[in-house]
Amino acid sequence: MNNYSRFQVKDWLEDLAFQQWVYHGEREEFWREVIENHPGQLANIDQAKEILLAVRGELDLLPEAEVKSRVSEILNAIPGDATRPLPWWKSNWLKAAAMILLALGMVLGLFHQKKGLRNLPAMVASLRGPTAPSPIEVHNRTSAFQLVNLPDGSSVVLKKNARISYPAVFAANRREVTLRGEAFFEVVKNPAQPFLVYAGSMVTKVRGTSFSIKANDGDDDVELVVKTGFVEVSALEAQGKSEVMAGRRLVLKPNEQVTFNRKSQNMVTRTVEKPVLLNLPAESQDFEFRRTPLSDVFAVLEKTYGIRIQYDPKAISHCTLTAVLGDEPVYEKLDLICAVVNARYETRGSVVSVASDGCE
Repeated sequence: MNNYSRFQVKDWLEDLAFQQWVYHGEREEFWREVIENHPGQLANIDQAKEILLAVRGELDLLPEAEVKSRVSEILNAIPGDATRPLPWWKSNWLKAAAMILLALGMVLGLFHQKKGLRNLPAMVASLRGPTAPSPIEVHNRTSAFQLVNLPDGSSVVLKKNARISYPAVFAANRREVTLRGEAFFEVVKNPAQPFLVYAGSMVTKVRGTSFSIKANDGDDDVELVVKTGFVEVSALEAQGKSEVMAGRRLVLKPNEQVTFNRKSQNMVTRTVEKPVLLNLPAESQDFEFRRTPLSDVFAVLEKTYGIRIQYDPKAISHCTLTAVLGDEPVYEKLDLICAVVNARYETRGSVVSVASDGCE
């Protein structure tokens, strides 16, 4: 017998009987009793139902294996437990106190050995740990949007005055960036290395998806809309608290928008017809091509990402593309396109040079 009172959203998604009820209405009376006996689970049940219906669609009857696969993808997209607090012996204040006592002890010892005072600066310097490299910051001071390629291959389109900071190399277990302003993200899928965006007291956590964020310094609200995939948003200060306690942690699916108030930390969600928040071409471009001349495909990428693509028009004059591209970052799209038309490319800044042997 399952202990439904302890179920999280992930547990409901994995429960086969629950799936059968959502999809086929099986054991309706049983599930009505479950809800009546566990009123605290109503929010989790509603969220799990929405996700399952979003996966399958109301009219699209998929095989069970396909449903299981998609649910598995969602479970991978939902981040795990929040970071646990450090034990007391690893806390920063204890380390600082230990360093101060050690330094005082050295100074007192050196007063008894005056010659040793000459070496004091070097010894103090030896107490310092290795200096962390400064993060990279990109500030778009132009009047147009600007493409930024992150170390993992993810791409970010910054609007005017937006700025983003990130390390030269991401940590092994997470990818963290800080955003101020407005930007559109296309994140490389990597379930083992979650991608986190810190913007205006809100944290966005994904493993591979596309979404827009508006986090201007002077605004009370931070807004986010999902184009593809699933994202989790939470209040920054709520990290480490339980989902129930915080009440500010949501999982959003495509075409859902959240408005986060910095002061009250309330979140309001709504469904939008189109996931357009910033009026950037990348938000509304569908990247569906059917026997489309390659030159036209390149023109779409140039308009969408603000890049320049150089190529020999004669060499690609017979090349066409039939493909549906999704939320891949721009260079993953170029990898796919070049693989199809037997071409290759190299980049220099925002300029892409494509070489092709033709498509005769």
